[in-house]
Amino acid sequence: MKFSLEHCKSINQNLLPIPGLLLAPYIETLKEVAEMGDYSVSESSINVPFDEDIVRKVENLIAEKVTDELQYVLLVGIGGSNLGTKAVYEALPQEMFRSRTLLCIDTIIDARLHEAQTIITEASTSAEILIISISKSGGTTETIANTEIIIDLAIQKWGSEVLERVVVITDEGSVFADTAQTKGIAVLTLPPIIGGRFSMFTAVGLFPLAALGVSVTELLKGAQEVRRQSLNPDIMVNPAAQSALVAYQCYQHGQMVHDTFVFKPELESLGKWYRQLLGESLGKTVEGEGDTARVGFVPTVSVGSTDLHSVAQLYLGGPARTLTTFIHSNITAHPHTSPAERVFPELAPMIAGKTTTEIMEAILQGTKTAYNNQSLPFMEIVFDDLTPFELGAFMQFKMMEIMYLGRLFGVDAFSQPAVELYKVETKKLLVR
Repeated sequence: MKFSLEHCKSINQNLLPIPGLLLAPYIETLKEVAEMGDYSVSESSINVPFDEDIVRKVENLIAEKVTDELQYVLLVGIGGSNLGTKAVYEALPQEMFRSRTLLCIDTIIDARLHEAQTIITEASTSAEILIISISKSGGTTETIANTEIIIDLAIQKWGSEVLERVVVITDEGSVFADTAQTKGIAVLTLPPIIGGRFSMFTAVGLFPLAALGVSVTELLKGAQEVRRQSLNPDIMVNPAAQSALVAYQCYQHGQMVHDTFVFKPELESLGKWYRQLLGESLGKTVEGEGDTARVGFVPTVSVGSTDLHSVAQLYLGGPARTLTTFIHSNITAHPHTSPAERVFPELAPMIAGKTTTEIMEAILQGTKTAYNNQSLPFMEIVFDDLTPFELGAFMQFKMMEIMYLGRLFGVDAFSQPAVELYKVETKKLLVR
C-alpha cells in the first residue's frame, strides 16, 4: 500500500513539515503507548496487532468450531462490529474463502433474516453454519434482536445443542458475555477500552475472517508494518500524519466533505468502513457558538467509474468543498480485451484492442487530470495487490490517521456521545 500526494497540483507536500510540528508531541505520546504495549489508554488500539494472546484465543476457538463442513458464517453485528469484516471479505478474491459464504445481518431487515432462515433450513447439519454475534456493549438493540431470532430458527431445527454453533464476541465482563457462558455459548472478549470502530484487529475482525479462511497473520503483519511507519517523527515518511495534515488543512480552507473514491467496486465496503471511522471519530462539539462549535468531515463514498456518471458534475462543477482520496489497485485479476474487429467500430474507436485494465487506468488518470484542472485537492492510495497484508496496512493507516486528526481538531476521537441520543429514545419507545 502506497500513500501519495505527488499527482495533486493543489497540495504542496513540501509545506507539511511546518504544520507537522503540531503533531510532534502526539507522535511521541503514541510511541510511548506502543512501548507500554498494554491497554491503559484509548490509543492502545495501536497495540492490538501485536497481541499474541488475542491471536492464540482466536486460533484455539477456530480449531474447535471450524471444520471442512462449514459453509456459512452468519455474522450478526452492526457498525464497528461488522463493517471491517465485510470490507475485507468483499475486497479479497472469493477463492480465498474455501467456498465459505459470509452473510452480514446488521439492521432489522426481514429479507436478510429470511436469507438466514433459508440457509439454516437447507443445511444438512449444524456444522455447516457458524453464528457469530458481536456487540461491544452487549446491549445493541438490533444485534440482540437479530441474534435471538436467528438462534431461535436454529434451535427449531436442531434443538438446543445448536448453541455449540454460536460464538459471542463482546467486552470483558459484559452481561452478554456472562449470560452466554451460562448457556454454554463460546465467548471471545476484547479490552473494554478499545472502541468498536478501532476493534478490527481484535477478535471482532480476526475470528470471523479466520473462520472464512483468511490469513489473519498476514492481516496483522500489514498493520504492524504501518504502525512502525506511522510512528516516525519525520512527517515526510509518516503516511498517517501526512494524510491527517492534508485533510485538516483542506478542512480549514472549506473542504468539509471527505470523499473516498474507490476505483474498484469490491472496495466500496472498505470506503464505508472508513466512513464510520471518520464520521464517528471527528463529528463532535467543541468550544464556540452555533455551527462553529460543531466540527467534523461529512464522509462520503464514491465508486469509479460508476459514480462519474452520477455525481462527477457535482464534484467537478459544484461547490469546491470536497477533499477526495482516490483508492485503486495496480492488479486486475481477470482482464478482458476489447476486440479489434468490433460490432460497433464507429463508436468509441479508441478502445479497440485495449484491455479493461488500460481503459480503467485511462478513466482514473483522466479523472485526476480533471480534478487538477479544477484545482480540487486529492490524495491517493494505491494497493500493490488486494491481499490481507495490504488491507491490514490500510486499516491501521486509517485508524492512526484518525488519531492524528482528532488531535488537530481538538476532539476526543474515541468517544461518540451523540450516538446515544437516538438509542435512548428508541429504548423509551420499545418499553411502552
